[in-house]
Amino acid sequence: MQIKSVISRNWFYALLPVCLLASWGFRTTHPWDAQPQLGEAVTLFDWVVFVPLTFAICYRSMSGRALTLRVLALVCGGIWLAGKLVPSDAQNLLLAISPMRWIGLSVLMLVEVVAFVAILGVVFGAKPDPRVLEEQGIPPIVAKLMIAEAKLWRWLWGCLTKK
Repeated sequence: MQIKSVISRNWFYALLPVCLLASWGFRTTHPWDAQPQLGEAVTLFDWVVFVPLTFAICYRSMSGRALTLRVLALVCGGIWLAGKLVPSDAQNLLLAISPMRWIGLSVLMLVEVVAFVAILGVVFGAKPDPRVLEEQGIPPIVAKLMIAEAKLWRWLWGCLTKK
């Protein structure tokens, strides 16, 4: 019964392998020589529009910023996957939009670095509080482990510097 409730809350991950199999089937059966633009457009639509939109519908209760970042990551991943699924001779639109993938990845990296610095500030601050990390969406056990690791590093640094 528990598996059913997990799948009903996270149905996107049950649908994802089906989408991948359908795309692989499309790649092997589509007449790429006769209709390369159509095949490329269908593949791009599936992985850059349909899959991220499906994720957003499944996890619509997630906070806006977190959902936006995950959808952006899925769009960037979709461009990459479409580039792998579409034969290189049929790639026209993909060549035009591939720079947008790098821009999206740069934005994601910048956000991740800012989040990492903020988390380090909480973990290595004067009074680390796992509840602050949990409010940022970090699972409780991970937050406690991060605090414990920070304490270990502080203790080790204190031993090394004799403080």
